[in-house]
Amino acid sequence: MIFLPFKRLASLAALTLALTAGGLQARPVTIKRDTYGVPHVYADTTYGLFYGYGYAVAEDRLYQMEMVKRSAEGTVAQVLGGAYLATDKATRGMFDPASLHRQLAALPANDRAMFEGYAAGFNARIHAVMAQPDKLLPRQFVTAGFQPSSWSADDVAAVWVGLILNRFFSGNMELANLNLLSELQAAKGAEEGERIYHQLRWLEDPTAPTIAAPEGSASPAEAKADPGAAGLRGVSRGAALAYQAGQEARLGPVAAAGMPTASNAWVIAPKRSDQHHTVLYNGPQQGWFNPSIIYGIGLHGAGFDLTGTTPVGLPAVFFGSNGTIAWGSTVGALDTNDLYQETLAPEDMHRYRYNGAWRPMIARHEVIRVKGQADVPFTAWATVHGPVTGWDEANHTAYALKRSWVGHEIETLMGWAHVGQARDWDGFLKQAARVSASITWFYADGRGNIGYAGLGRLPDRPANQPVQFPARGDGSMEWRGTLPFSANPKQLNPPQGYLVSWNNKTMPGLKGDGADYSHIDRVNELAAALNRKPLLSDKEIWDIDRYGALADLNHRYFVPYITQAVAGLGEGDPLRQAAVRIAGWDGRLTESAVSGFYDGPGVPLFRAWLAHALERLLKADLPADVYAKYAATGYLPALSPLSAKPGSGAKLLWYALRRGQDGAPFAYDFLHGRDAQALVRDALRDAVSDLSRAQGPDMDRWRTPVAPMQFAARSVVGVPWAGEDEDKVVAPYRNRGSVSLRVTLDRQGASMCSAAAPGQSGFIAQDGKPDRHYADQLPLFTGFACKPDWLTASEIAAHVERQEHLDDG
Repeated sequence: MIFLPFKRLASLAALTLALTAGGLQARPVTIKRDTYGVPHVYADTTYGLFYGYGYAVAEDRLYQMEMVKRSAEGTVAQVLGGAYLATDKATRGMFDPASLHRQLAALPANDRAMFEGYAAGFNARIHAVMAQPDKLLPRQFVTAGFQPSSWSADDVAAVWVGLILNRFFSGNMELANLNLLSELQAAKGAEEGERIYHQLRWLEDPTAPTIAAPEGSASPAEAKADPGAAGLRGVSRGAALAYQAGQEARLGPVAAAGMPTASNAWVIAPKRSDQHHTVLYNGPQQGWFNPSIIYGIGLHGAGFDLTGTTPVGLPAVFFGSNGTIAWGSTVGALDTNDLYQETLAPEDMHRYRYNGAWRPMIARHEVIRVKGQADVPFTAWATVHGPVTGWDEANHTAYALKRSWVGHEIETLMGWAHVGQARDWDGFLKQAARVSASITWFYADGRGNIGYAGLGRLPDRPANQPVQFPARGDGSMEWRGTLPFSANPKQLNPPQGYLVSWNNKTMPGLKGDGADYSHIDRVNELAAALNRKPLLSDKEIWDIDRYGALADLNHRYFVPYITQAVAGLGEGDPLRQAAVRIAGWDGRLTESAVSGFYDGPGVPLFRAWLAHALERLLKADLPADVYAKYAATGYLPALSPLSAKPGSGAKLLWYALRRGQDGAPFAYDFLHGRDAQALVRDALRDAVSDLSRAQGPDMDRWRTPVAPMQFAARSVVGVPWAGEDEDKVVAPYRNRGSVSLRVTLDRQGASMCSAAAPGQSGFIAQDGKPDRHYADQLPLFTGFACKPDWLTASEIAAHVERQEHLDDG
């Protein structure tokens, strides 16, 4: 086997040390790995601690991290070819390396050492690998035909910005909303089309469950009326489709489909625990991949003493505990992003109207290297509002995305990095205030306190700016700054004794461009499990995850309507018999034996009923492509990367059945005065007829195949970060976190357990043999179990499987 020489990695690591540590003598670093391969790094300096962290990540995930870095910076095509050119272009259009470099340079030396130490440690491991490539170079590099590249502090930061912030925190549905309105008005006329739009995309449902209702907190959007799309130009069909394709290339299909996406958490106060301690559970749903997107780590020294997990080995622990407090998060609900519709000069599409004059767009010219073909020139365009993310030449418009966190990306990561050093609620909030991107943080401590905070720099928007549609880019809808952190929702020690979230509203009055918050919400599954008993054991708190993960998320809302609709029918009537079987099903998607089918006839009957109910309710009123979206029941196809949630159509059905009694404002009656119970019966008749034809006359034999789920060897944007043969498939689908983590705390200390399938390591040797910790957490995922995560020095020492000693130079 022949390898090209690897360029100067050893000297690069030494140079990095000399520049950042002022030529100081190297200090020892120790990595202790526990029985699941999780590294605990010990060092006296910040630089040394993160040197060990980078080294450990490179040991476990060298190929994955290479592709993570390339995905974040837009250099995938350089090693994988032209199929990834569109991905690289989408990435570079949103990523400004110069801004990132300036932010890193402005950091205090100790914070900058996190990035520099991490990069140097990563490079040190690469140097060791390339010294013994036959033994240490992962098979994926050999198969793909390239070698690992060196890292810098800027690269470490780029992973955070290019892969996480620009993808998980840049979602926006304002152009999709404008396109929906345009399409409905074209099909139904201006007035009726607008009424249908407001029934499909309501601003607020006051019955939607909230995390809590903090006293003195109010939504910044609550007090103003939405001016709608007045003054905006329409969007052409081609431009809307191109914009959606661009969103999918930038964000991946999950985030592009709508916000919020996924993650759940619940925090329990001692008065709700039968052990009288505090419990934090977190299930961040960032996708199911192999290797996992989640990396486990312990950091001990230089002011850090914590254990937890974090996405793609970031130099900040997103979910974990320091033994005194615990922290976690779910997707944020606050709107920190706005799309601006820019009016373009007819003779020059790169000039736009702003404050009464034509301005040239800002151009950043780059070259994208592509394996096997000539370099490709690329230009990223921007206006005063931000990067241009879409063009509509037919209407002489472009769309620019403004994000309140731009320019504060590294400060945001530092808030996450240092929250692990907080010892109380005030220290937690001090770090929360540094976070500019929209995220919801959860808190627990050993003194019995629980809390949450909705994070993000909230724009101070003018009253004339619409909530759901793009703002006009002519200068008439400029932000007046940002609101202070005191305006963000937050609460400590709620009276109910718990907090729960599955991406539901953080507070009453919350409005946004992408979230269809309603009475129908998957968080109700978790809340029902929390409220089954006044006191919960630690196991019962953990098992709430199982209850939610296997829930049919539409079941609880419609079974009463089905039962009521057939109440007047005879017991032998097929519709009455079908309703009895639906009502006899507990709403869990379980497979009691390895049969390949969900238990009982209730599942196929209910699913078929819902599909027919949506068809009868919506099909006649909606254009075909709009109907296709709203007729989706929310049941996922096999191997879907999505986290299941109720379909938008189910919410419309519930509003129709309620007849405007509660919920969102009733703008359009899809029933057109028809009897709601008749629709329920007709849809049930359709379901019985379909299933009889497909599965025979015996209802009790009707079944639905289980949906398998995939731990994909490709990232959220389709970039491979493992070999093509490394997908892992399990069944049935479990709507769980990428990691499941539980921390219990009291005055005597803390304990933690977690599972982040498939495993800690992604290493496969060139002979095809995987590391022993490659997939050892997969049985924990499928069995709703967890492994212990050690917090104290004595616990870690008692469970060391392997130990390494390095020096940070």
